[in-house]
Amino acid sequence: MKTNYQRRLYASVAGAGLIVLCGAFAIHSRTTWATAEPVAAESATSAVASSTPTVSSAVDLAPEALSNLHLQIADAALRPGVRTITAPGVIAFNGKQLAQLSSPSRGRIEAIDVAVGDHVRAGQRLAVLDEFDLSDVRSQLASAQAALADATAAADAAHAALARGTELVDAGGIAQSELERRRAMAANADATLRSRQADLQKWRGMTQRLMPIDAAAKAKGDMRTLAALSPRDSLGAVVAPFDGVVTAVSTAAGNIVDTSQSLVTVTDLSTVWLQVSVPEHDAAAVHAGQTVAVNVDAYPNQPFSGRVIDVADQADPNTGTVTVRCEVPNPGGLLRANLFATANIAAPLGHDSVLVPDSALQDVNGQTVVFVPAGQGHFLPRTVRTGVAESGMTEIVSGVTAGTPVVADGSYWLKAALMQTTIPDEG
Repeated sequence: MKTNYQRRLYASVAGAGLIVLCGAFAIHSRTTWATAEPVAAESATSAVASSTPTVSSAVDLAPEALSNLHLQIADAALRPGVRTITAPGVIAFNGKQLAQLSSPSRGRIEAIDVAVGDHVRAGQRLAVLDEFDLSDVRSQLASAQAALADATAAADAAHAALARGTELVDAGGIAQSELERRRAMAANADATLRSRQADLQKWRGMTQRLMPIDAAAKAKGDMRTLAALSPRDSLGAVVAPFDGVVTAVSTAAGNIVDTSQSLVTVTDLSTVWLQVSVPEHDAAAVHAGQTVAVNVDAYPNQPFSGRVIDVADQADPNTGTVTVRCEVPNPGGLLRANLFATANIAAPLGHDSVLVPDSALQDVNGQTVVFVPAGQGHFLPRTVRTGVAESGMTEIVSGVTAGTPVVADGSYWLKAALMQTTIPDEG
């Protein structure tokens, strides 16, 4: 015959497995069915026979056991609810940190200094070109320099004539109209001088853009130096605009190229993109700025994280998915283009949720239970219904309210003690 469930149990586990782990784990437990008023023993027994009741046996710990277990208490928190949208994705280069470098002018590739996979520094030479346009630019630069010299001389002469005219008109040597004519000539000469200076700056900039860095530094507008440059100085350079990795080389030595052709591609791999295919029924919940936990097949034990930066305006009619672009930091350059990954996007539920740490939840006889402190060494199991789990926290739909303290780390030992007192005896 089964014993009455409403009884006082004393379980001393000295020498058992729990005492080995905790030391002096003396447990007192009493069964109290969760009701507003006390119930009779016969009623409790009848309830057990008809259905599985909610377990609510109080667990009492002796002071030394409580000290040894180091239980961690956490309050059920009210926070904005989130759910995780899980979808597959593929790693891609960050299109905003990628440079496809072309020739600044038409020319012949003399040399390619890098290969795919090479790490380069900003300003490093990647390719050498014999630029056909450089000789024309040098000629234009020489003409601009000569024109500026003429304009400077003309302006000087006009200002000298104006100064002399001012003296003469004061002495009555020339008419006022002559002075005004000289003033107009000086103004015109100044305007011409400014125009010639602008032309020279334009051709200097063009020359420096086409010439290799060292040669351009030597020339720097010095006509004598420029004139002394050898034919080899018509060789230009393609240089890296920033630190990165060479991800493509699209030409070879000897090729004739123009400004429309990409020669070398350099990519900054400090961040990468993750292109995620989100089912259309989940896409409405995804927005820029949401956090993303990333699992990469190639690195199963290495977690990555990022954020959503863009959601496509249309769905793919063939797959019924919407492309979501995420930016993911890439420490050590581990993430490579075309690696497969899984994205876990934290999407808001639109309401606040009561959350407890995952470690607070225990399964007792098929029911999810948390343990609520109810005095020194006294803990009450509370059956709860759970919702969304996210980032180590689980939503509680019913069973506890916000602010209720629960045992987090160490709740397993309370479950172990509880299970010893919730198995009915048979006699």
